[in-house]
Amino acid sequence: MVERFLMTGYQTLQDVLPIILIILFFQVVILRRYPNHLKRILVGSIYMLLGLAAFRLGLDTTLVPLGRSMAEQLLLFGSTPLDEKAWFQHGWLVLFAGMIGLAATMIEPTLIAVGSRVQELTAGELRGIHLRWIVAIGVALGMMLGSLRILLGIPILSLGIPLILLTGVLAMLAPKNIVPLALDTGPMATSVVTVPLVAAFGITMATILPGRNPVLDGFGVIFFSLVMPVLSLLIFALVRGLKQQPQTADIKEE
Repeated sequence: MVERFLMTGYQTLQDVLPIILIILFFQVVILRRYPNHLKRILVGSIYMLLGLAAFRLGLDTTLVPLGRSMAEQLLLFGSTPLDEKAWFQHGWLVLFAGMIGLAATMIEPTLIAVGSRVQELTAGELRGIHLRWIVAIGVALGMMLGSLRILLGIPILSLGIPLILLTGVLAMLAPKNIVPLALDTGPMATSVVTVPLVAAFGITMATILPGRNPVLDGFGVIFFSLVMPVLSLLIFALVRGLKQQPQTADIKEE
């Protein structure tokens, strides 16, 4: 285990090193000044590297194998042989993908912080908990859609392109002040815990299912979990705007 941690730490250092070099270049060469509190920065950087190494080791040890194991068990669940099952007989598998997306998004620290800030900036007009639920439901639907795509063997572009076009249309129709927030919801809702779990889940599905290609069919679940929360928030804004229009008209008549 120690040897594995050291190897993971070395790989993490290689990944982080370019960022460190870029910051040092601009700090020393461009700004020509050393950073304040250099000792604290160095100590914090060591903690960060150790934390990242431990986190990566934890992912490889727990979440990735868990994703593989859950996909395999849910695909083989029941008495019907896998090669005789229809796609609608994998309901528990699709439900699991959706529940993972919902639960992970609701506890995502970035989304919690953004939700609180949005509530503050809108003077409570859009509450943080409502934003989190809208985004979480979108992520859950995206992961369920991604799982169904693998089960049905649908090419990702056949679903991805219409969703992107729909996003563009809704973005033009939705209130302008909500569009930037909506476009940011996908990245901030897809946590680093959910991504490796669901990626391993999708790859295992494509590996076990007959006639599926792990490379062509196994990936793409995360893409739908990025797009669907954007759509869910845009749809929410449109529906809310339509409901408020009659109220505004009544106020003007009075």
